[in-house]
Amino acid sequence: MFTSDPAPPDAAETHSHALWRALLEATGDGVLVVGARGAVLATNPALGRLFALPAQGPTLEGLSFQALCERLGDAFADTAHFLARAAELQAQDSTVAGECWTMTDGRILESDVLPVLVEGHRTEQLWLWRDITERRLRAGELHGHPSETNLTYLDELTGLHNRRGFLRFARAQLDSAALARRPMLLIFVDLDGLKDINDQLGHATGDRALVDTSMVLKSTFRERDIVARLGGDEFVVLVTDSSAVREADLLARLAARLQGLNARADRENRGVGRVDYGGEFLDTVHAEI
Repeated sequence: MFTSDPAPPDAAETHSHALWRALLEATGDGVLVVGARGAVLATNPALGRLFALPAQGPTLEGLSFQALCERLGDAFADTAHFLARAAELQAQDSTVAGECWTMTDGRILESDVLPVLVEGHRTEQLWLWRDITERRLRAGELHGHPSETNLTYLDELTGLHNRRGFLRFARAQLDSAALARRPMLLIFVDLDGLKDINDQLGHATGDRALVDTSMVLKSTFRERDIVARLGGDEFVVLVTDSSAVREADLLARLAARLQGLNARADRENRGVGRVDYGGEFLDTVHAEI
């Protein structure tokens, strides 16, 4: 699909290129394709979002791999290590999966490096990037050994982020979204009548209602979105890239699942409210952070 010295495309090649470009646009991983001579051949929007690159900024295609790494270097907690290790990985002709990188904003990214081989020779190199911060945060608890750091950001009852965890991870997303001009969506969910449930049916029943609500939220939103219990009966979700979802469909799906939960358990209604990313709330979040 990409070659070091491409020939003029025919109709089949044009179709293949269009299909490849559509796959690049749709995948959730950040994708970087490097040619045999070390030039950047292709990237996708997800890569720009991961590294907070301006959506209307200069194209990366045509840059040397080294120049790209130097441009991205400040985003890594240890820039010198990133530059040295990236050069080593670019020289590899084998697959290197699961390389982890700590970023200056506290996120953890994971990369896979895969060679494209034609008749035993590497023609291109494919880099895949993803944010695994939340996965790492939960890893200790999932294996039965939660770290002290993990616990400070988790709500003990539901396993969601707590208020502190939400503010910590939302900060990085808000900053990168502002730089990349990436739309976001903030959704509030509250469990109406929690005090009455606790008073009339007991705190165990109230806790069960909170856990059930958290499970609905976790099943409705993507892993990359930030779901948290702010405290009491209040939940919040930060949809980290609302350009990739249909807002009306998302809210309708959430409302339907909460209504289904209410109907099955014959519990108090749960109210769903939302506010779009931006404006006064953005100032409030930055003030709290």
